[in-house]
Amino acid sequence: MRYQQINFKKYRCYNAMPAYWFRLVDNYLTYVAIIVLSFVFTSCKKEKIEMGVDNRAVTENRERSNVRIVNIAGYNQVISGKDSLTNFIVRRPDAPDADQYPGTPYFPVDGRLGKSWVIPQDLFNQQDQVKLTLGARSYQGNLYPDITFQAPNDYNKPMDYFLMPTIFMDGQPDIVPVPRAVSSPSKPDHFKIRIVNLGGNIKHQTMGLLGMQEDLTGAVSLAYADGTLVHSQTNNINVSTVSSSYIELPYGTYQFRLLLQDGRQIPAVGADTYEYTVLHPSTSTIAISHSSNSNLHYAPVATYQPGGVYTIVVAPREFNYHVDEVDNTSSYYQNAFQVLSDVTAPANRTYFRIQAANALAGQSVRFRIDGKILADALTFGQAGNYLNLIQGTHVIEALDMSGKVLASVEQALQPAQNYTIWLYPGQDGKAKLLLVANDLSGSVYTGAQDDASFAHLQYQFYFPKRFLNLSIGNPYVTFTAGNGQSPAMALDNRDAVENLQPGIPKMERPYIGYRTIYNPFEFMVYRSTPDVVPGTWANDIAVLTHEAFIANKKLYEKPGRPAPVQEAGVYTVALIGKSSKDVTPSDKARMILVKHTR
Repeated sequence: MRYQQINFKKYRCYNAMPAYWFRLVDNYLTYVAIIVLSFVFTSCKKEKIEMGVDNRAVTENRERSNVRIVNIAGYNQVISGKDSLTNFIVRRPDAPDADQYPGTPYFPVDGRLGKSWVIPQDLFNQQDQVKLTLGARSYQGNLYPDITFQAPNDYNKPMDYFLMPTIFMDGQPDIVPVPRAVSSPSKPDHFKIRIVNLGGNIKHQTMGLLGMQEDLTGAVSLAYADGTLVHSQTNNINVSTVSSSYIELPYGTYQFRLLLQDGRQIPAVGADTYEYTVLHPSTSTIAISHSSNSNLHYAPVATYQPGGVYTIVVAPREFNYHVDEVDNTSSYYQNAFQVLSDVTAPANRTYFRIQAANALAGQSVRFRIDGKILADALTFGQAGNYLNLIQGTHVIEALDMSGKVLASVEQALQPAQNYTIWLYPGQDGKAKLLLVANDLSGSVYTGAQDDASFAHLQYQFYFPKRFLNLSIGNPYVTFTAGNGQSPAMALDNRDAVENLQPGIPKMERPYIGYRTIYNPFEFMVYRSTPDVVPGTWANDIAVLTHEAFIANKKLYEKPGRPAPVQEAGVYTVALIGKSSKDVTPSDKARMILVKHTR
């Protein structure tokens, strides 16, 4: 019997057995083996295909140019040559589908030009030029005349073209070109930001019930929430300069303000709550009613991510104001600011932020993380500045001023998180460290169960407060408002303020909103028990008033205006110190306030 060797590597995954294989063999067993192997090879051809749904608004892969339109005016339609890129549909305001517009290939969401649009590369001609006609179509008529937009696509000079509301303002043309940066910050844990001042005189001034509309023209400066100016390069930027240089800052959560030279604040647009869009024209502050004022300017609290590039643009924008005693409103224009993202930052999978706080009475302390100074010479009740570090396992130490280690902890710290490391005394008096993660997201749980899309509300102007018990001699404490009632509001978790034990933070929904901007308030401490809430008022512990939630009263005193009830931001209220008969006044139990947003 003759056997012939067959090279099976030569024949792979065929759907049918080749006829000439039979001539290569004359053995029955080999023939059977070939059939089996053919079946195996044929079956390896099958692949499992997973079916999915593409929910993206834009599914076409269009290359983007370096030209961006920023639509501050009311344009909503675009024509390229003889081709309309938008839908040119106008609906009656009372129609059932008044807010529903069909998408187009270039504007797939609603077929209309929105607030910002990066022009696709395929609209440019061979000379890398684009020519568009921009228009506005509405049921009430066309306030803006059609304009022609023409621009080159220069990869060495990215450009923004701001469409200005010239029918409501003087001092600016219909279109203002401004160069834009697309390069990343030089430090990977920083972001870049600048000011573009396109303010102007408002044509039709408004008379509110508290006075004439104020004039918010002139040079502006970038400031932190407490009024501290950020950088010399973002100071006094006027309309003739147009744009400041980009500056770099450590990533984090900030509430930036824009100040005129006399210290008055410019309001921001984009409020997610209607009540924050109703202003008193005479002060540009959030109105409480037709005759009462919050003295608070709307400015968003936002996280500026590492690697991001941002522009704060000043230009006339639309607001509302009360026209009578029953809170009917009308609209008016005023110079305001808005934060634009020039370069979208990648997801932060690398960096976290951490600060230290000293709740240990009797001495100043310093903190180290992996041998690096985190905070130096923090006195009792003081919190330090933030430090940006790379995620991973870190060793944190608290030391006295002689260098003796008082307490240490090793902890894995996650990216995109904000931490405070607290040094506090245990009930035996020995120093301990408590690491607390701070939630700066502005997200509020609604209690919805049926659909996760409605389970949270996202705010940009928020006032969450967390409470901690880091004291000695107070085994259970409950924090209340000034009347002894719980400060927890409708969507808050009451457990966040009840029966707090020393060194044990509440973990489930630990913040209360307490968003009041109307009435003065205060927080009190009660000694409670698991069965009795709020318990007995601890009258030996000073009341914490709303004035503690104003970082710098001079911010309001300089322009001669009263301070608001409180300022937006994320806070921790901590009870520190000792409650006993022989305690010294400096070590006595008291509430301190730490603000985690700047």
